[in-house]
Amino acid sequence: MALEEVMLNMKYERQGLYAFLMSIFFCFLGILSARMVFASNVDMMALAFTSMLLMYGLNKITTEEEELEARESKFSIRGLFGEHKDVFKIYIAVFFGIFFVYLFFSMFASTDTTLSNSRSQLAMAGITGQATEGLAGQAIEEGFFSSVLKNNIKVLFACVLLSIIYGSGAILFIVWNASVWGAVFGYSIKMSSLVSGQSMLITFLVIMIPVFPHILAEALSYFAASISGGVLSKAITKEDIGSDRFNHVFTDSMIFTGIAFFLIVIAAFMETYLPDLIGSILA
Repeated sequence: MALEEVMLNMKYERQGLYAFLMSIFFCFLGILSARMVFASNVDMMALAFTSMLLMYGLNKITTEEEELEARESKFSIRGLFGEHKDVFKIYIAVFFGIFFVYLFFSMFASTDTTLSNSRSQLAMAGITGQATEGLAGQAIEEGFFSSVLKNNIKVLFACVLLSIIYGSGAILFIVWNASVWGAVFGYSIKMSSLVSGQSMLITFLVIMIPVFPHILAEALSYFAASISGGVLSKAITKEDIGSDRFNHVFTDSMIFTGIAFFLIVIAAFMETYLPDLIGSILA
């Protein structure tokens, strides 16, 4: 029996705790598999292995979500979010399972191992081996907000497009973002602790408290985009285009895309201004 089926037999699709634990297990397994088979390219191949393990279960969830959408006879905001609360829990659990694996791995593994296993992730923040003062409290450069927003919107619509084409194809973007944030913040915490002489726990709180709201908002926007594209993908393949069932799913999909866009704007604002605001309050 494949691991994907084991995941489903453990009621993965409806149990957030199982999703969290299984995503941790799959992430460790993905990293281990990459080290065994692609030792020179662990950073990217670990993402591929982890995404492959998650894809089957998330595709099944997406199919169930489309069935729920198509059976609804009329639109209601309460019904829209009530139908999808379980899948949001699953995405959140999967995201934070992977995030914490990379976070704690980067905090406690040797520096050489971290730089090898998370080379591409750390490069996103310009980290190539030098100590860093951490990501909180960085000066806001002119145009930073628009730059962050533009990049996040590109990722957002890539999530929608990949989910339409591949069903749950956007899981690769979700795994990627979770690994980037986990690796970068974990490495930043370790290096900042070494430089400042503070305990790693204190450094963890100082760095993570200011950035956590924007991480959650941005992650939720990608989840909404993934649901939007995923259910639309299933509707295109299973429903008659132009039928009432298809139109209902399409309308809900566009609403979720709009929600995702709103959240990505909020996340960019938080990423730009919230760390300095919290830092000034705590100072």
